[in-house]
Amino acid sequence: MRQGKPTFEGPGDNRADPDGPGGGPDETAFTARPRGARRALTSRDKERNRRVGELFSHVIPGLPIDADPPETRMEPEPLAALIEQTLKRLKINESPWLDELNRAWPSLVAPEVSRVARPGKWEDGILFVYVTSSVKLFELRRTHLRRIEEAVKAFAGAGRVRQVRLMVNAVSLPFA
Repeated sequence: MRQGKPTFEGPGDNRADPDGPGGGPDETAFTARPRGARRALTSRDKERNRRVGELFSHVIPGLPIDADPPETRMEPEPLAALIEQTLKRLKINESPWLDELNRAWPSLVAPEVSRVARPGKWEDGILFVYVTSSVKLFELRRTHLRRIEEAVKAFAGAGRVRQVRLMVNAVSLPFA
């Protein structure tokens, strides 16, 4: 009886790796075969061999054995959409497009609006625009809200913003 770890293979004992870059395993590596006292295959072995044959009939050269065929793969998604989905799942109310909207805000709305209002947060299709005071909020709601909504919806596209709401900003933040 031997104790401890087995010794390393010597330089002449290198065996070719069947899964290496030279080639992968073939169907025979996974099929059940009769051995020793078991001279006949059971129904379970036959079913396994059938499934192995089915698997290897769909193998595409250059892809792993269990890879999905290209026609069943999902379409690629833009990275920004994946980031937004992840942030939403983690319940973080940040959005990459909101930063873009903040940068483009002065060119989207009238100068008198951009001096007193800016995009704040976006939640469930509603964009909250922060305004410096309640007086300015009343003025913007009466005279500019429709144009702000149209500009934001044109910028966001694809129904991202359902509604624009104006809010008085409780914490004074720097306005551009």
